[in-house]
Amino acid sequence: MSMLAGLRVLEIADGMTDVGGRMLAELGADVAVVLPETQANRTRRLAWHHGKTIISPDDPDAIRALAAKADVVLDGQREGDRFGLGEAVSDDTIYIRVSPFSTNGPYAGRPATDLTLFALSGLMHVTGDPKRLPLKFPGQQAYALTGIHAATAALLGLQARRRTGKGQKADLSAFQSAVLSNYREALMYEWTGRTGRRHGNLLVRGKSGVRQVWPCKDGYVTWSMIDNPSMMRAVVSVLEEKGAAGELSQIDWDNTLVADTPQETIERWQAILADFFASHSREELGAWSLKTGWGLSVIYSPQDVRGSEHLKARGLFVEVVDEETGVTASVPGPLFHSAVMDAPRRTLSRPVPASGFAGWEG
Repeated sequence: MSMLAGLRVLEIADGMTDVGGRMLAELGADVAVVLPETQANRTRRLAWHHGKTIISPDDPDAIRALAAKADVVLDGQREGDRFGLGEAVSDDTIYIRVSPFSTNGPYAGRPATDLTLFALSGLMHVTGDPKRLPLKFPGQQAYALTGIHAATAALLGLQARRRTGKGQKADLSAFQSAVLSNYREALMYEWTGRTGRRHGNLLVRGKSGVRQVWPCKDGYVTWSMIDNPSMMRAVVSVLEEKGAAGELSQIDWDNTLVADTPQETIERWQAILADFFASHSREELGAWSLKTGWGLSVIYSPQDVRGSEHLKARGLFVEVVDEETGVTASVPGPLFHSAVMDAPRRTLSRPVPASGFAGWEG
């Protein structure tokens, strides 16, 4: 039986709760989501709302009635409580109110998007090339991070209810959720007063910066020269086997601190590695890493991920059909697995009126 089988979740979604509701659905909860009709929500429907019952926001009274029956309410309304959920939920309900900013903070009531949340969190300040404009992560990462926190808060609330017999209420800030993922910069500023900066393709430690992303024969890999003697010896041993180690063979890695090595020396060593990586494929480099412990990772394109036999075997992707539009898409499916299983074909149903939703009767 699934972890949350039999639990009823009502979600009011507008970006910030969507991934959280999806996580609870994957854990077995019966999730009904009220999804306002916006273009942004339509683009999220297939990926973030399959496995849920979509409810039209047409009947506030019926939505309040659903809230009264729910074990968990994820309330992502951005402009006040227009459905009156705060008063409708029972004393047994886990009620998670998700807002762009803290309800009592200086930004309370301000609008926000995934882009503005990502920028305010400081994540964009440290992402990208130092000579170019800040970069945002692909997709809607600030919203996704908020959804993860919403699901976590709901699970903690359910655990508290099991122990105390009482429902729980919590306010969750999307801004704080994004900031918490940027833990290093916030802590550095709090303790030192310094702000981080963008370093591009460099991992800066101590006196030097080492490269992180490398072109290879058929794409890219990520690896950094760090103070890990066994790892460095493993890399050099393969280079020696291929006759490409050069001066790297002469280095006593047990007594060498890369972080204290002059940058010009680092660049000379990295030139040897760059030539080696460029002359071998991702598959070759990845195999050597797994066999000898390089700590190297292959960088896959979206097309590589979709075509991966390994991920297919793990059932990562599912085919979802949107009944309303007829669109079929392959999207990431189960977030959790207890065993390897075949990926099912799923249907994203047409929105049903709140007054006509009979899934929680009885």
